[in-house]
Amino acid sequence: MEYLQRIEEHSAETGWVAPLTQEDKDYFVHLRSVCKRYNINLSKATRLEYDFLIRVAESEFYLQ
Repeated sequence: MEYLQRIEEHSAETGWVAPLTQEDKDYFVHLRSVCKRYNINLSKATRLEYDFLIRVAESEFYLQ
């Protein structure tokens, strides 16, 4: 437990990113479903495809 506390203190000092929230995780699940729907691999997408996927995923996710 002490080890974890030291890691937390170090991360607070160095500016590490906070853990994902449940909403973040749900968004990534939704984004993956949008990628599958349009058959686009996000890691290989062009800038136009990437922008399209993000725009569609955000608009659908935040309307729910």
